[in-house]
Amino acid sequence: MRFNFLPLILLTFLVVPVISFASPAIITVSTQPVYHPGQTVFIEGTTSPNTLVGVTIYNPSGSVIYSNTTTSSSTGAYQLKAFTFPSSPTGPYQFGTYTVHVGTSQGLTNSTTFQFQPLLSTVTVIVVNPQGTPVSGATVQANSVQNVTNGSGMATLQLPSGTYTLRVVPPAPYATAEENITVTAPQPLTVKVTVQVQALILSVVKVISPNVNLQNVQSGTGITMLGGTTLTVYTTVTYLGQPVSGATVTATYNGTTYTAQYMNGNYVFNVTVNNVQYESDLQIVATYAGMNSNQVTLPLTVNLNEQAAISNTLSSLNASLISLTNTVNSLSGTVSSLTNTVNSLTQKLSSLNASITSLQSSVQTLNSEYSSLSGRVGSISGTVDIALAVSVIAIIIAIVVLILLFRKVS
Repeated sequence: MRFNFLPLILLTFLVVPVISFASPAIITVSTQPVYHPGQTVFIEGTTSPNTLVGVTIYNPSGSVIYSNTTTSSSTGAYQLKAFTFPSSPTGPYQFGTYTVHVGTSQGLTNSTTFQFQPLLSTVTVIVVNPQGTPVSGATVQANSVQNVTNGSGMATLQLPSGTYTLRVVPPAPYATAEENITVTAPQPLTVKVTVQVQALILSVVKVISPNVNLQNVQSGTGITMLGGTTLTVYTTVTYLGQPVSGATVTATYNGTTYTAQYMNGNYVFNVTVNNVQYESDLQIVATYAGMNSNQVTLPLTVNLNEQAAISNTLSSLNASLISLTNTVNSLSGTVSSLTNTVNSLTQKLSSLNASITSLQSSVQTLNSEYSSLSGRVGSISGTVDIALAVSVIAIIIAIVVLILLFRKVS
């Protein structure tokens, strides 16, 4: 039996191109990027014609605030009116980023995001000096929103409705100025701020330590550094807009006052920071022509420098070891001196023992001689008694003879 493969081959050629070149269905989704209070959210996109589309919207906290379905048209387009934001953020409708998820029954999915933000007002700030000349380079700030004035002394801020303290920080020789403003969005607002010339200005140019290198530091700037090091501060002083070299700049930190030295246009001082964990303020004051500048305060956070602490401990232990070695050496000298003294006393004791032995020998000799003499005296004691008796008799006879002779003479 013969098989005819021609129909199968033709069917293969007819089917394969369809499978190979058919475009897979997709779903798209879009919405406007930013919504404001009172505006309605619309979701739109495209997918397969006449397809059921599910739409879910999540608020910034990740909670579902809207879920619904719609059906795409014969062209595949779909559109859905979701919800209207309230006039002010409330409940689940908070300012932030919202996420839109879409999907079809065929398992096609996609997503996008949009922002819910307050209505903003364009606040134009114009900064001038007392003569009406624009001041460029001034920082204009309201809460966390800030900008810098251009060559025309102008800066713009985008602010929602509310009351603000507008702070203007101009360059030298002008002083900082503040002004309260009320913004009603979306109405624009123009504010003109006049800054006055500040007679004496103290500026912190830079702050340097082993782990800190800050430039153009403003009052209130927090500094974090390691303890057991030195903080070097460079400052400048201007008077009526001109730098001066005869000012007095002092800094007080942790109960110690430091006086800056004028070097190459800067007033420089070194602050010794102990190696302990603590927080304190570095307060800097400049004096010139009898005037004090506004005090510059730099909060310092000091962290323990463990390497320096270990080094100091090792140095202390080394010093203690050296002291102990000196003490041991001194005690060794004392022991040597005592040893010499004991040796000398031993020699003297030996000499004394020899003398005692000699004296004992002499005593024994004397005892022998005394015994011998005693014997001799005993042997001659009787003879001596007789001689004495004879002598006495002779004397008596002599006396008698003399008496007789005396009588004869008489």
